[in-house]
Amino acid sequence: MRLKTPLALSLALLLGTASGVTEAAPRRGSSTSARKAKKKKKTPAAEQSAPAPVATDTPAAPDDEEPAQAADAPLAPQALEPTSVAPVEPAPVEPAPVAPLAPPAWAGSVAVLAIPANPNASASATRIETDLRNALGAQTDVRLVDLAALFPPPPPASLQQGDALFDEGKELYDNLDPEAAAKKFAEAAAFYGRYPTETKPERLARVYIFLGASRLLNGDAAGAQESFTRAQLLAPTLQPESELFGQDVQEAFNTAKVALSSQPRGTLAINSVPSGAQVRVRGEGLGTTPLKDVELAPGAHPVVLTLPGYAPYGVFQQVAPSQRAELSPALEPTPGLASAHNLAANVSSSRSLTSDTLPPGVAELSEKLGARYVVLARVEENREGRTEAVLYAWDVQLKNRLRGVKLNPDEPREREAAIRQVHDFLTGKLVPDSSLPTALPALMKKPWFWATVSGVVVATTASILLASQPQRPLGVRLGNFGSGW
Repeated sequence: MRLKTPLALSLALLLGTASGVTEAAPRRGSSTSARKAKKKKKTPAAEQSAPAPVATDTPAAPDDEEPAQAADAPLAPQALEPTSVAPVEPAPVEPAPVAPLAPPAWAGSVAVLAIPANPNASASATRIETDLRNALGAQTDVRLVDLAALFPPPPPASLQQGDALFDEGKELYDNLDPEAAAKKFAEAAAFYGRYPTETKPERLARVYIFLGASRLLNGDAAGAQESFTRAQLLAPTLQPESELFGQDVQEAFNTAKVALSSQPRGTLAINSVPSGAQVRVRGEGLGTTPLKDVELAPGAHPVVLTLPGYAPYGVFQQVAPSQRAELSPALEPTPGLASAHNLAANVSSSRSLTSDTLPPGVAELSEKLGARYVVLARVEENREGRTEAVLYAWDVQLKNRLRGVKLNPDEPREREAAIRQVHDFLTGKLVPDSSLPTALPALMKKPWFWATVSGVVVATTASILLASQPQRPLGVRLGNFGSGW
């Protein structure tokens, strides 16, 4: 492909200027060294080897000035005699600090939001937002905003009341009052059960071990077996401490373990809205939602789901023998993320959504999320129940925009093409149908290229570049170079 003469001349001047800048420093450095060497050459050897003068009341001359001496003054005799002076090593010269390379023009965090255009599209909007975040976040040259840092979960609830009930039960148990102790342990277990996200499984398992031991001393063998079974479901590796419990408690606990292991296991399918939440069962991480059937022993299992920007969700999920259970909660967004979605909804319904300027609310949304780029998906479901989405993106810093990119989540090729267009906009790459030469952007997109050229020259080069192209739009409704052209 042949470049036009003004463009080639502009690039040649630019590259020549850049090379001149890099070569100027060594030349200046060599000329300074030459002047120092010339100055040393003019100094007589006798003066260089002369001993240090004796201190007098006469003020010393500055370091950069030679001492004044009469023209007919005789040379001092001691200056003519050779003396042995230890050579003075020159001070090491530290290299000049190199200015850090400026980041490329398209560097910046990206916020991704999806808004339903009608109530029926709420679930689809949540799914598309997660899909877009995962697809763009998987790219090494795209940096998403950190929702966990922006919107941390609420502080955990205090468990002091449950701890106090447990301590009271232990004291009663040590004082040989198993009936009162069992009541306190039951109250402690009920309290901890109301806070599955804050309560550690091992802590609640110890409460059930003490409750089972208290019931066993009261003659309630069935109640003791139930408590020991609950303890094993919470912490399978936990055992009653031999220094605290007698042989009868140890035997009853092992009997409950054998009975639990002999029952057929059930399965639990775990999902969430939105998906992608971290799943912990009995405190053990199992992956992210959606999770297929997880085999579990029959009984109540503590399940906790966490997702950045959303409040943690916890429940004691019941699993029946040889049965399949499902868990798919709708996670509650934190107040900060809910406010961001409300702002995005206002932008989505704005008449200026497709205008050449930033719609009202985009700058506020960018500031709230700490993002330079805002990607918004407007999702709706048609009468046939088919989900359709239109993508918009804005570069708030350069006032650039991408609009009208259709995304069909059920068509893999269309989905990938839409995500590729958004990715190209965020990273400043050329769109596929651009008329710009392919070799030129590869050079101009190098960070060192923009770092070594002043803003005035860049603007001039861009003007020449745009003027030298055929009369057709650059890209798909994009604003300026450096962010998608």
